[in-house]
Amino acid sequence: MILWDLNASELTLQAYAETPTGRIKLDVVSANVRVYRVVSGVEINVLSQVPMSNISVNLWRYDWTPTSLAVGEYVIEYEMVDSTGATFLGGKDAIVRDVATQTDLAIVKTVETGRWQIVNNQMIFYDDDGTTQLLVFDLFDESGNPSMGNVFQRVKVP
Repeated sequence: MILWDLNASELTLQAYAETPTGRIKLDVVSANVRVYRVVSGVEINVLSQVPMSNISVNLWRYDWTPTSLAVGEYVIEYEMVDSTGATFLGGKDAIVRDVATQTDLAIVKTVETGRWQIVNNQMIFYDDDGTTQLLVFDLFDESGNPSMGNVFQRVKVP
């Protein structure tokens, strides 16, 4: 799971009760969820263990209103108890990314679909108008020499 919105007002955490072979488990009587991260080998609780609601035969859910989520990796851990008292643990990884720090998708779209050309050992990408320079890269061959044809690497011109 990848979360892009750090300011989400509510996240729905849910788990399906299943046997280790993937069959529906019908006798789960309670389920809990917790969220934690591991930072420098230390486990840090982000959401302490809370009970989940049974939504359907084998679906359990918790609607969580996080106060804040830092960019990083998390573990969502589910604990289920069946009618015999047996406890089952499961979980999934979650990654929180800040879309504001990701590459601007509009620029990527313009670069991928717009005009570009190679002039004097430079690759020039143009804005939507086809004339305004958006990005310029110096082009080099495998030996580090400026190149128009056997390009091995590009370096963004500031």
